[in-house]
Amino acid sequence: MLRTDGDPEQRVFDPISRFLHWLTLFLVASAFLLAFSIDFVSSEEAVLVQLHRSFGVTVWAVTLGRLIWRQFARFPNWPADMPQFMRIAAHWSEYALYILLLTQPILGILQTNARGGRVDLFFSGQLPAIIGRDALVGKQLLAAHRVVGLLLLGLIALHASAALYHHFWRGDDTLKAMLPQVLKRRAAQGSERVSNNA
Repeated sequence: MLRTDGDPEQRVFDPISRFLHWLTLFLVASAFLLAFSIDFVSSEEAVLVQLHRSFGVTVWAVTLGRLIWRQFARFPNWPADMPQFMRIAAHWSEYALYILLLTQPILGILQTNARGGRVDLFFSGQLPAIIGRDALVGKQLLAAHRVVGLLLLGLIALHASAALYHHFWRGDDTLKAMLPQVLKRRAAQGSERVSNNA
């Protein structure tokens, strides 16, 4: 990843980075929604469990793709008045998100295998088991999977809160830099209407 210190005109992330960011959000939200729904829909539990696992594997693959793309993408520079400690916090929280997004699906696959199950990827075929059946290990992996899930939810909430803080309190372009083009156009039109009515 390269911050564009020498290119002040680049104010947004490239289209691929934005697409992968919002795709990740959709996949993660779907995985959590399915996980929370499993306990309430017993008749469709097996279907929901396999969908949850499938979305988890897809999150892992997309996250790996994002990390690869970061090596080539040029990102907009930090806001000029952003304190150094905020830049460091943003940097490390971002990498913490990547670590959790890669760790959580692996824990899910391992605990599935340890409990004697397989991941049926969107009902197209079962993935090979990584480890053998072991009830005790499966129980421990499931507990770790739940803890990491809560940590991931907390970090996502912090990430979203920081974006809203930048947008509404600091008034910089941090959030706008990652918005899809259609949302940015609507936001600009809304700001223009407010200015015209003032």
